[in-house]
Amino acid sequence: MIATIMFIRKHWAALMTILASVIVGILLLTNPAKYAIAIIKIAGIVLIALAVHDFLRYFRAKPEEAAKGSAFYSGMLETSVGLFCIFGSDWFLGAFPILAVLYGLFQVLIGFRKLQRMVDALRMKQNVWVMKAISAGITLIFGFVIVFNPNMTMMSVWVFTGLTMLLEGIFDAVALFLQERRGES
Repeated sequence: MIATIMFIRKHWAALMTILASVIVGILLLTNPAKYAIAIIKIAGIVLIALAVHDFLRYFRAKPEEAAKGSAFYSGMLETSVGLFCIFGSDWFLGAFPILAVLYGLFQVLIGFRKLQRMVDALRMKQNVWVMKAISAGITLIFGFVIVFNPNMTMMSVWVFTGLTMLLEGIFDAVALFLQERRGES
């Protein structure tokens, strides 16, 4: 029990990312159109919450300290994008081919980062490198497929995205647990 709590505390950010990836992946596989719009609206709500946080941080700070940062600017940007996500989610569906390519490029960048983590694990002689290689490979393959196949229909891209996120989450979770169990973190 204590080991589980310590594991969660140590890896809470990775676990939340894995959980979100798996949940979003499952939702997109079950009903792509419905959940794509819902995910966009939820992203808008999250951005509004971040904006509130940034505005509070800005106005609670002394003017001299607030002027050194960009919390007000961030709050305005987050509010604008958040409201657009909430009230303009249909636009995203119309612009989906462009957004799909951007998402694919983002996946490729994430895949490169995972590839570095795999190489790091291999160089440190950690056995978990195999799981990290599989995760990086899945991310890179799916990212490149999305980037180089923008003619996929919208629904097939959402289903493909859901499958990608689900598989990434599973392989990332297995890699994290194996790494922790072997004491290689």
